[in-house]
Amino acid sequence: MSDIDPLLDLVRAPVRATGGYQVPHPRGIRVKLDANEMPFALPAEVRADLARELAAVDLNRYPDPGHEELRAELSHQVGVAQDALLVGNGSDEIIQLLITCFAQPRPGQPRARVAYPTPTFVVFRGASLAVGCEPIEIPTDPDRDFALDPDQLESAIAAARPNLAFFARPNNPTGTLWPSHLIADLARRHPDMLVVSDEAYAAYAGDGMVAMLPELPNLLVMQTLSKVGLAGLRVGYLCGRPELVAELEKVRAPYNVGALNQRAALWILRHHRGLLLRRCADVVVERERLAAALDQLRDLTVFTSQANLILFRVGRAGDGRATAVWQRLCERGVLVRNFDRPGPLSGCLRVTIGTADENEAFLAALGEALAG
Repeated sequence: MSDIDPLLDLVRAPVRATGGYQVPHPRGIRVKLDANEMPFALPAEVRADLARELAAVDLNRYPDPGHEELRAELSHQVGVAQDALLVGNGSDEIIQLLITCFAQPRPGQPRARVAYPTPTFVVFRGASLAVGCEPIEIPTDPDRDFALDPDQLESAIAAARPNLAFFARPNNPTGTLWPSHLIADLARRHPDMLVVSDEAYAAYAGDGMVAMLPELPNLLVMQTLSKVGLAGLRVGYLCGRPELVAELEKVRAPYNVGALNQRAALWILRHHRGLLLRRCADVVVERERLAAALDQLRDLTVFTSQANLILFRVGRAGDGRATAVWQRLCERGVLVRNFDRPGPLSGCLRVTIGTADENEAFLAALGEALAG
């Protein structure tokens, strides 16, 4: 029994043993580049028009439980049938739904298994543990921009026989874009395993797998509006075979996306999708400029990125310099993400691509922080 509270003994052991998702909030931050958000707010005139649109929403009524209008618009824009689409409260909820739904252990396995390359998005592991599945983590090669070895990937999948395999393309926090043909070939070789392409950052890479859905019945593709300028809405969606989507709908909570969120997403997609895409292109330009500038700094290893982020190592893994630099950046009002802990990301920091002014402020503060 717990010395603190016997009720804590009712928490499943794998959940007790893991930490929750935490985001540091140091004081005095003026340049926030830690959360992979779009740096550009909607223009004032767009926000005013959106406010008038949202004023017409009846808040005394529940939201559309089936997201019919939003799914119809997504169907038109993404190019898949409406019954092949599921809308979630961001990608996080969809990941949880997938693991919850497809969690039947295979014969001879005490728990269902969920595979993914590592390091990657922490929710894959957290959602697996929460549902009682066994995470299968497949290492990548940090000396080759966290590339996946095809033989090692195949061996791990064949040995573990997971129910699902997640691939973040591009990957967070490394920015790596694992080849679509590698993922597609894996799906073909393992038709009894669901293969999920998590494309939260696809707008910054120009590479997605939606077109492969008709030929790969076990492929599912997740996308989100969070990384293209609408993080506050928490609207994500999944594309896949209608029979699989129908099973997921059974475990989706009713009214999981609020009426204001649905209406805002629908209106912006209908009227300003081009604006979102242009802003993504602007971020790509800044990403390349920032990566080139970081390459010029001593004692940094900069990893190739196809997302709206850049991962870099300060000094050598395990020497503690990265955390010291992170603290000095915070003192100068600049917040990036600190991954400096034992493991493949030891010595690493991750910066979100900001506006040109924010990126310049970051570079100036980083130069001072590296100098000590």
